[in-house]
Amino acid sequence: MKNINRRESPRIEIKLRCHVTSPALWMNSDMFTENISRSGILIAWRGTEGSIPLPANGQIITVEIELPANHGFGQKCIHCQGTVMRITNSNPDFPHIALRVNYMDFRSFHDRIRAFEAMQPVASSWMA
Repeated sequence: MKNINRRESPRIEIKLRCHVTSPALWMNSDMFTENISRSGILIAWRGTEGSIPLPANGQIITVEIELPANHGFGQKCIHCQGTVMRITNSNPDFPHIALRVNYMDFRSFHDRIRAFEAMQPVASSWMA
């Protein structure tokens, strides 16, 4: 039997640092992409800070992918929101999370840092 590739868009195998946030998990962690296409992202779910809880299928998470710096324009990122479509546990220590992209935008990377810092006090007051 022959496998059929049902992809809508070609994917690019690229490892880029990404920052995953999810209000449902109350976490913000740095991870790395495995590949990206126009309609999806595969993320290696291994944080730089240690063990991170896995999202559930169907959960919506926000990802900001750091793009290589261009000194003429400053550092940019791909800001996107995606739905968890698949969790692959071939290696239990490093699962892969497949996201279907719902929304994608290109932003200044430093704007992301300012927005996150502005939200931290609000999130902390909700948790208190």
